[in-house]
Amino acid sequence: MSCTESSDIYWNYDNPSDWSKNFPCASGLCQSPIDINSIDTIPHMYPSFIFSSKYNSDKLFTLKNNGRQICTTVSKSIDEHKQNDLWFSGSGLPGVYHFQEFHIHWGQSNRHGSEHKINGHRFSGEAHFVHKNYDNGQIAVLAFFFSTVAADVVVDNNNEHHEWDKYAEVASRLTKIHDTTNCTFNLSKLMQIDDREFFRYMGSLTTPPCTEGIIWTVFSYEIPIKASSLDLLRQNIMRKVCRPVQPINGRTIFRNHHYSKIT
Repeated sequence: MSCTESSDIYWNYDNPSDWSKNFPCASGLCQSPIDINSIDTIPHMYPSFIFSSKYNSDKLFTLKNNGRQICTTVSKSIDEHKQNDLWFSGSGLPGVYHFQEFHIHWGQSNRHGSEHKINGHRFSGEAHFVHKNYDNGQIAVLAFFFSTVAADVVVDNNNEHHEWDKYAEVASRLTKIHDTTNCTFNLSKLMQIDDREFFRYMGSLTTPPCTEGIIWTVFSYEIPIKASSLDLLRQNIMRKVCRPVQPINGRTIFRNHHYSKIT
């Protein structure tokens, strides 16, 4: 879902099957998330992602509780030119896609938190990094799964591990709607996108208005996060923030194993 395309009409995660009553797109034939059966996907070697060098820098972000999730955007205290220095190109997508926001989805337990599934398996949580092509308005979302680990487990890439734990600790303080705070994050450490297999398909936003025509790139790699970090979010923000999978309706899903680089 994209925080950049929201609605004033009330909705919640308790009855997602009712969303189409107020949001007709929610009953469309190209909705997200989906359950990706890897056997049914089509191999395709996409060109590498190319990310701007600023993805590997610490930048100031603003986190806001919008009543449905915690939306994280580049802080408005940064001048407009620098807000646009986070972008990627390549991977078979035309043009340049600029970072808009990121957020994560979780469930009532660590067994049911992701929105997408892979071969029927649902992960502990899922992160969405939303990007937009300013030339044509196209939205592309990079999605990553979480797997929970105990607090005393040593993770090989501890930078990745700690960056998400920092996020959860900060985000969990935003207990009321419209609560806002600032924090520095390194997008490269959050995503760890190098040399990762992914799936590509056309879908929709996963929350109302459920607009279709969204390019999804779903990475099969699982990002480690402390179980206690997701507990902080479900205890202090809301118990679940995820939509059930939607029918594929004959859509083509591609899979790729690729290499990315920071310019």
